[in-house]
Amino acid sequence: FTHLFFNMFAVWMFGRILEHVWGPKRFLFYYLVCGVGAGLCQELVQFIDYTVELAPYARVDVGGGFVISMGEYLNMMNTVGASGAVYAILMAFGMLFPNQEIFIFPLPMPIKAKWLIIGYFVIELGMGIMSNDGIAHFAHLGGMIFGFLLIMYWRKKGTQHGRYFR
Repeated sequence: FTHLFFNMFAVWMFGRILEHVWGPKRFLFYYLVCGVGAGLCQELVQFIDYTVELAPYARVDVGGGFVISMGEYLNMMNTVGASGAVYAILMAFGMLFPNQEIFIFPLPMPIKAKWLIIGYFVIELGMGIMSNDGIAHFAHLGGMIFGFLLIMYWRKKGTQHGRYFR
């Protein structure tokens, strides 16, 4: 529930500003491209995990005395949601408004957007490497990376503010 609330709040708080700056077409394009990119990154990480750790085995012990086939286990690995695209929205806000101060509960003082985004990136990287909590942390990172790359491409082309997408 908290993950869903965070996603809805972030889209409302930051997405509406980006849509105002870029226009609805560019915002939707950014959101969809970054969502697909996030999913691809998560799938790549899962494939690497399978190749490195699980490929030699035909069966997996899932605990509680249950052993299932590798095919069944792989079918349990699914990624659902749009949080990778939401993290891309955070990345975009941090890149377009890096010095904008934001109050984040429970911090007692405002924090600049660029530091918030860097902090989220570091937290997601750490959680992706060290945690097995069922959250697609590498999808979040993938969304941020695709968002960063897309904005850098737009800056290079001189179309950062949506001139060709309105």
